[in-house]
Amino acid sequence: MKPFLIAATLLFSVMYQLNAQDRYVIAESNVHFYSYAALENIEADNSDAKAVVDASSNAFSFRIPIKSFIFDKELMQEHFNENYMESEKYPNGTFKGTIEGSYSFAEDGEYDVNAVGVLDIHGVAQKRNIPSTITVENGVATITSKFMVKLVDHNIAIPKVVFYNIAEEIEVKTSFVLKPLEKK
Repeated sequence: MKPFLIAATLLFSVMYQLNAQDRYVIAESNVHFYSYAALENIEADNSDAKAVVDASSNAFSFRIPIKSFIFDKELMQEHFNENYMESEKYPNGTFKGTIEGSYSFAEDGEYDVNAVGVLDIHGVAQKRNIPSTITVENGVATITSKFMVKLVDHNIAIPKVVFYNIAEEIEVKTSFVLKPLEKK
């Protein structure tokens, strides 16, 4: 009986190790948005995104704290959080879904994939299919994407007084460098 328990414990431990190796978290992140408008371009960066990718099931989830977007002008940042994004009420943007396409975090290469799931911004969830690229170089995986977000799709209102200052559609670029999830 004792050898059976030892073998079962060892097998469980190996299975847990293998499963943990399929999960990745963000080591570095950058989310950049750009609003082109006739009077003034607006852009900001955020390096506080959190994410988990389960390569065995292709599932992923990420969260971006809205207040962590940094603007060149402090007043823009204040208006962004208070007037447009209402970041006290909606503190995070999220995206949950699956990665569709062939890729390997174990083999160097560039893989064109699609992130398919639900993007939730400003309390409004929208199904999205976002073309993305996974680049693996020397064992380091980076996921990048570039896509557009229509403000109207997420009930983000533009006051008429600043209508010409803010684009109705915002360009978003993401870059996530992944690392294997460490077990505790």
